[in-house]
Amino acid sequence: MESITKIAQTTYPMNIVIAHFNTHWVDNPGGVEKSTCQLANALRERGHKVTILYRDGREGPPYFPLDESIPVDNILFENGKKVISDKLPPLYRMAREIARIFGQNYAQGINAEYKGKQYGGEAIKRRLAYIHPDIIVSTSIPSTEYILMNAGYTGPLVTMIHSHPEVQFPPLSKSELKAAALSSTMQILLPSGIPTAKQYFPNLPIKVIGNSVEIPEYTPHRDPRHPIITSVGTFSTGKNQRLLVAAFRLLADHFPDWTLELWGFVNKGYAQDVKKDIVAAKLEDRILLKGRTEHVLEDSYSRSDIFATTSLAEGFGLSAAEAMAAGIPAVGLSNCHGISDLIQNGKNGFLTDTSAESVAEALAKLMSNDALRKSMGAYAKESMKQYSPVRIYDQWESLLMSLVKGTDKQIL
Repeated sequence: MESITKIAQTTYPMNIVIAHFNTHWVDNPGGVEKSTCQLANALRERGHKVTILYRDGREGPPYFPLDESIPVDNILFENGKKVISDKLPPLYRMAREIARIFGQNYAQGINAEYKGKQYGGEAIKRRLAYIHPDIIVSTSIPSTEYILMNAGYTGPLVTMIHSHPEVQFPPLSKSELKAAALSSTMQILLPSGIPTAKQYFPNLPIKVIGNSVEIPEYTPHRDPRHPIITSVGTFSTGKNQRLLVAAFRLLADHFPDWTLELWGFVNKGYAQDVKKDIVAAKLEDRILLKGRTEHVLEDSYSRSDIFATTSLAEGFGLSAAEAMAAGIPAVGLSNCHGISDLIQNGKNGFLTDTSAESVAEALAKLMSNDALRKSMGAYAKESMKQYSPVRIYDQWESLLMSLVKGTDKQIL
């Protein structure tokens, strides 16, 4: 495994706060939480002081590994007792639902205004006065608003954007847009987000830093007699697994040795529709719902021959990136940012339109050609090296240090 430590990168250690004021933190297996823990661990390993401030209705550890030396503080609690509610009062909730009729922007505005006063005016301000950070990394635009507009913080701050700007920015309220524009820099995950980011924030420096992706060194244990297509993601309309099931149904008779494994948390709603589709196709023994795993490389990627996703929207497409880093060619939708940024059509996988026939055609090209799978898989692994942890955290450390020094003037 590649070390994330870089010697003598900085002239002195920074005092960094990562502010995660999203809805859930404790034991939450989300992408934002994973990125937060990984960034905190990497910066701590490089010798910086890191504190995570979060809000949640309960106290507890994150789902992902976190260095024990990193302080973690829930702003809603004092001495183990909850002193600030994480819920809006009834009148505000009623106003929010009425506002939602006129647009999500208005509803988010009510959320931001009240919760900002609830959290930022006292709880956040007091903690920042005690920590006295050199710089803050905010994991969301609402977090940025609470810090800048309500807590009155005036130091350097980076706002992280975890969804694609085309998805995340249109519903923002006026107050959230105003707060985000006051950031020192906005970090986005992929170059395709730059035009939208500049449209909304024309005067704000935009920095592209992707998610970190481990490039594993391992021995695949694929069974050539029983090849596997794998897909990883929580079952939902956004992940769109029903389309993948429909595509595999078109291929099942032509490729009788292949199976499709669907990994991810199986909820009670959309997953039941997926199950119904599988039963209707009489493919219960060929399309398998595998559940959630904490060891996706060992349980899935090391056994799989193709990665497929029919997700409609991704901030980065981390599952696809991890599979490709493991040497697996990928198939995804061409209109899905976060997937189309990663898959180079015809080189490390295939991009398709949103029809089952198009997805099936791309899968068939790989299923029928072992040599193509191997060559595309090798290219996929090479193409993911740009997201190796040492490269990604070099970029983060350089950005933060330049802002602390006041030298970051670049605008993309």
